[in-house]
Amino acid sequence: MLKLAFRTVLLVAAVVLFAADLFQTSLGDALILAFWTALAAEMLHRLIPGKHYKKSISNPARLHKGAALSALAWLVITAGVLLTLYFLDALTPVAVLIIALAYAVSDMIFIIFFCPFQKFFMKNRCCETCRIHDWDYFMMCAPLILFPSVFSISLFVLSAAVLLRWELSLPRDKSPNCKQCKSRLCHFKP
Repeated sequence: MLKLAFRTVLLVAAVVLFAADLFQTSLGDALILAFWTALAAEMLHRLIPGKHYKKSISNPARLHKGAALSALAWLVITAGVLLTLYFLDALTPVAVLIIALAYAVSDMIFIIFFCPFQKFFMKNRCCETCRIHDWDYFMMCAPLILFPSVFSISLFVLSAAVLLRWELSLPRDKSPNCKQCKSRLCHFKP
């Protein structure tokens, strides 16, 4: 919940700074630094050996199909938003940052309350055993690469490393059960 609140504050602040045409000030720089620091720290934590979640590989055909459909849905939505901004001549670094922040807030909403990827494609309830568990950072950071900078490239590379580590660890992990789960996030979901 704290992570959701923090990301929401950053998103609202970014929209306010953008609307007030104050993004090119020290406030905008502070917001970018806060976003970068938070995401980079979270991703580095995920890359520490032994600091990752176990995942279920039961019924791999269904899980891989659900993962492919989830990736396709994210790609269509992201491409649609970015192309719309492009054709409106509104595709700017700030707009893409706001999209990344919106994805960051959505990620927490999906984890805590309702995940359309789980509901419609993965057909599961548990984030801890979800086939696409560590795709979130890549989904947040990939649009940032449209405007290369130290900020965007470093987040993109870290997110790709988290995704790659996740994908390479799939066959080795054993399926956990609810008794082993420490997050209990499923209690909030319908």
